Amino acid sequence: MIEAGNKALKPPKMVKCKACCTLFIRVRPMQKACSVSCAVDLSKISAAKAEAKQKKAERRQDKAKLDAMRTRPQLMRVAQSAFNVYVRARDAGKQCISCGNQLPINAIGGAFDCGHYRSVGSAPHLRFDERNAYGQCKHCNRYLSGNHVEYRKGLIARVGIETVEALECDQEPRKYSKDDLIRLAESYRRQARMIKRSADV
Repeated sequence: MIEAGNKALKPPKMVKCKACCTLFIRVRPMQKACSVSCAVDLSKISAAKAEAKQKKAERRQDKAKLDAMRTRPQLMRVAQSAFNVYVRARDAGKQCISCGNQLPINAIGGAFDCGHYRSVGSAPHLRFDERNAYGQCKHCNRYLSGNHVEYRKGLIARVGIETVEALECDQEPRKYSKDDLIRLAESYRRQARMIKRSADV
């Protein structure tokens, strides 16, 4: 403690340089860097962040323009792809819904499929229903035409007979606007990223 007259003055507070993390004493209010070289580095970092932010905003605008130009069938395919990726991320490491073989974890690309219990062709209104889609090995989904009998058994074991019967009786139409499909695609992409991040921790 430094005394000045009758008053005790506190010693100058040490702060951490935002560039090199060295402790230093400010000579100017709001000083963030301990030296000229660190101030230059901070300026470069700030400029790079601003540029990255600007590019991100431009990509968002470009995507919005692209989405606006896409037809509804095109947006449906984009949303379906995002949904399928989400289901594969959700079910990675679990058993194939029909044959019970373990599905790979952190697999690159489509190591296994998003298999729909009621197919998109026969029940398009359930294409985005999470009760209706589960991770399925390629053999069951592609070479056994969905392996439907075993799929039903696996589905009953996983969610119960009441849910399966409700799904089988569900004939309520779903209508999706272009904006609905854009939001669905963004939502499922975000959920898939969150699952993959948590799996990497």
